[in-house]
Amino acid sequence: MRFFGMLAVLLVLFPSAAAADDYSGKLDGTWIETRMTDGFPRTVLRFNGDSLRVENMYGKDITVAYTAADERPVGYTDGFTVSFEYRYKVKRGNGRIVEHRDAPEFFYHAEDGRPVLSMMAMELDGRGLVVLSDFLREEDFTDGFVSELRHRLNDRPYPPMYKE
Repeated sequence: MRFFGMLAVLLVLFPSAAAADDYSGKLDGTWIETRMTDGFPRTVLRFNGDSLRVENMYGKDITVAYTAADERPVGYTDGFTVSFEYRYKVKRGNGRIVEHRDAPEFFYHAEDGRPVLSMMAMELDGRGLVVLSDFLREEDFTDGFVSELRHRLNDRPYPPMYKE
């Protein structure tokens, strides 16, 4: 009986360890950016267990560990947030080398039963949270797909002070 009591305490103290497989099971596979930007190849995300291979986002392909958390935008009851951190060095015009840190954040959600990964960012034009890109699984890929979340967040009117 003591064993099960201790196990229950451990699961309460460390819930992310128990839920990690739930996230990777939903993410495993290849995700493709649904819209192309002129002159740039589509970003491809390849999830495998607890690692993520990112292609066409940084000028070179990288493999990083990702984290998933039970967080979501206001108004959403399902889904979770996926993020990773990437540090790299950049040489400035004056010859000085500086370190950059990028920490993109994605929101996993479903629309009409189809899983979607939306790359989120905070927009400084007054709208707040917006979707930069949508990703679909390779087998569900539709060129030009735009999520309902992207429409809902990005199509909001700008605050009056930003109107031209």
